[in-house]
Amino acid sequence: MSVIHLRRATFQDREDIYDWLANSDATPEMMGLPKFPDHPVPTYAEFCADYDEAVFDESSHCFQVFIISFNDEDIGAAQFFIKNRFSELDIWIAKRKYWGMGVGSQSLQQLANLLSLRGDVDTLVIRPSGRNTRAIACYRKVGFKDHDPSRHRLPPEFLHEGLDYEDAIILVWPLRSEPLPFGD
Repeated sequence: MSVIHLRRATFQDREDIYDWLANSDATPEMMGLPKFPDHPVPTYAEFCADYDEAVFDESSHCFQVFIISFNDEDIGAAQFFIKNRFSELDIWIAKRKYWGMGVGSQSLQQLANLLSLRGDVDTLVIRPSGRNTRAIACYRKVGFKDHDPSRHRLPPEFLHEGLDYEDAIILVWPLRSEPLPFGD
């Protein structure tokens, strides 16, 4: 049986995390030309600007990055960012050979469990490109649903701001049956 484990990333993991994101055989399915001209592959300097030392600080509670280990081999990263009881997630697997094995769905489930236990998050959000059909299928498999404004109340910044893709779809996973209000 395959074992999936998440461990908190350290600053020493940053270069590996970048390589998994930007330099793997899976990269063309997530970003860059030819499929994603609206989301170019970041340079290492751009990545480091977003993933500075503070991201890897043990005291950081709102933005955390985890290394995904599959059978004791580090193969990708998962992360969350928390704002006002909502958490946006992201995940990337280093190589295509690990796709279709349940690594992504098990990693997301573990991340959701971790966030649920914290008690300061009511709803998970993920915003992939509509072109990334494999990822979308994975997200739906673990419990994410298409955003429905009549059922899912999200802050405007999760609906419109910082979208990585022109065709981003918003998927939500309420951790509570009655999300707390985020303010008006």
